Amino acid sequence: MKFSIYLNAQSPDGAHDLEVVEAVTEQARIADRSGFAGVCLTEHHFTGYNTYGNPFTFGAYLAPQLENLHTIISVAVPALWNPLNFAEACTTLDLLTRGRCTIGVGTGGSPREYQGLGRDTANRAGLMDEVLDVAFQALDKRDDDGVEIDFTTTHSSGLLTRRIMPGSFRPSIRFARAALSDQGILDAVGRGWALQTARDELDETARKWALYHDALDRSGHDEQTIQDARDWSLVQKMVYVGETDESALREVTPALDYLDASTAKAFQGAAGAAKFQNSVVGVAANDRDAFLRKAMIVGSVDTVAREIEAHAERGIGHLALVFLYGQLDPALGNRSLQRFIDHVMPRFANTSGAVPVGVAS
Repeated sequence: MKFSIYLNAQSPDGAHDLEVVEAVTEQARIADRSGFAGVCLTEHHFTGYNTYGNPFTFGAYLAPQLENLHTIISVAVPALWNPLNFAEACTTLDLLTRGRCTIGVGTGGSPREYQGLGRDTANRAGLMDEVLDVAFQALDKRDDDGVEIDFTTTHSSGLLTRRIMPGSFRPSIRFARAALSDQGILDAVGRGWALQTARDELDETARKWALYHDALDRSGHDEQTIQDARDWSLVQKMVYVGETDESALREVTPALDYLDASTAKAFQGAAGAAKFQNSVVGVAANDRDAFLRKAMIVGSVDTVAREIEAHAERGIGHLALVFLYGQLDPALGNRSLQRFIDHVMPRFANTSGAVPVGVAS
């Protein structure tokens, strides 16, 4: 089992934005020297769900501060981008991280995000595919190839006559696909990409994990592609490590209340809101029991360790863990992270390799 830290914190208002960004930046630094494998960054706009908003900008800010962590975008939403801007963002992050990055993509995002950027949610998958098609053509463009890329998508058009700058550090950027459906999982396999998934019961997560790896075995991709895909596939969970199971649940409840209200606002008024919400987030905090089962690992050190061991026994080898969410008090989030570093990680021998360090409260 290996662990990555997933940064997706919310702030109550603009006066607290810098404080929240500093809090998650410090968590990334702590993770960098405490044996974590990667730092996961996500894209959200206009909904109060992610303080830093643009994961590529924040990833570029973190890059010179991190010596060990792999930067994982989990996920970007190409449908909200101009394809050439998206290609530039990918190459820039790959260069600044010296190739230590994986770009995860998905159709995610709430109706408010699509609305704010003038997109129609009715064709989310189609919008993503057309942006990716042009972006990948642009990534292959060379100055001396004599090729011009004249493109038109639903929301943009243009003519590319020179290469994308800067160029990526690696000849080929690593990509991943966020998927909750079997179709999305098989699409990731077909592209030779890592899988990013979340918010399911353990049995269902294990089934999806087996489907992905079995299909990858039969995919015909080269050995390095398959190894990269395996190495950077992940399952995301929100985590809270308390002194006891009871205190952990009590301390995390206000954060869950905030997530419940935030999700309701983000999807309110959308056509087929419930179906759309489930297709994007899987399960929401308004269904509290299901959310705790599917999206979270909450409890004492022993309880959290048992839950993680259960995942490991089912073949799930990489968990991306969120420690600050729902306007959780940073002091509580830091104590949870400290307990995880001190008392949970050492139980999984192959995740460590660095000496755990203190987390400022």
